[in-house]
Amino acid sequence: MGSFIQLIDQASIPFLVWLQGAESAGLTLLMGFLSYLGTEYFFLLFLPLIYWTISKRWGVLTALSLVFSSYVAGFVKWTFNLSRPPSPPVHKLWHETSPSFISGHATTAMAVWGTLAMLVQRTWFWLLATILIFGIGFSRLYLGVHYPGDVVGGWIAGVVVAWAVVAGTPKVERAVRSWSSGRMLAASLGLALILVLIHPRWPDGNLWPAPDAIQLGGLLFGILAGLVWDVKALHFHVAGPWLQRLQRFTLGIILLALFYVLPKMLLDALNIDSYGLLQGVRFLRYALVGFVVSGLAPWLFQRLHLA
Repeated sequence: MGSFIQLIDQASIPFLVWLQGAESAGLTLLMGFLSYLGTEYFFLLFLPLIYWTISKRWGVLTALSLVFSSYVAGFVKWTFNLSRPPSPPVHKLWHETSPSFISGHATTAMAVWGTLAMLVQRTWFWLLATILIFGIGFSRLYLGVHYPGDVVGGWIAGVVVAWAVVAGTPKVERAVRSWSSGRMLAASLGLALILVLIHPRWPDGNLWPAPDAIQLGGLLFGILAGLVWDVKALHFHVAGPWLQRLQRFTLGIILLALFYVLPKMLLDALNIDSYGLLQGVRFLRYALVGFVVSGLAPWLFQRLHLA
């Protein structure tokens, strides 16, 4: 199958060159902004905004769609390990180092915005989601980092993930409702570790477990651990005046930034040589990030009477 995909990719290079014939500073800025909407930094702001201020349920399902779609994209990328469009003739306007097929931006855009569209169920939001999904996918072509097949493949994977999360999560919730906290946490950790262990190696350096799988596994465990705390004890509610929600979001983002930045600074300062130890610390770092969003920040909001 990899050879077939490569054949299609080679045939689409003239299209990418033609597309970049419209390159301009303004268009490049716009395409860069659209691609930014598919980055880790955007989601670090966007997902807490939903979970803390709009709808806890929407936030949970959107976060799960993001984690699983990112995982699927990475799994497919490193399974096929196909090269990105050659430069020249394609002009690369965005730096990427991972394999080309499938587009992670296209996958997560379809999964996240598709999930939200199914939850919001408003015509205007379906229109917005469609514009963003196609806009983000198109930006990857314009920026010269993906073939059309990468984007289409990402969209297909994203649809599957969004449907699975929206349809499957309520069934899982019903199945585990009577479980103890310990059993829920053990299952959450087990799921995260399974995802880490079955992920393909990084061919560059033969790295295993793969760093992106470690990151997503840690994030998933942290989110689920916070949700267990919420279900069993916190019972966080989003409702409240919009000024209160704004205060909640501002405080939460400051807290999240501390847990996101400080462990990375510590890692850089320690200069750990052991790959296994480094990835273990990476897992804990992203677990903390996920736990802050779904557990620690809501607890703090309640203590400060912001929720």
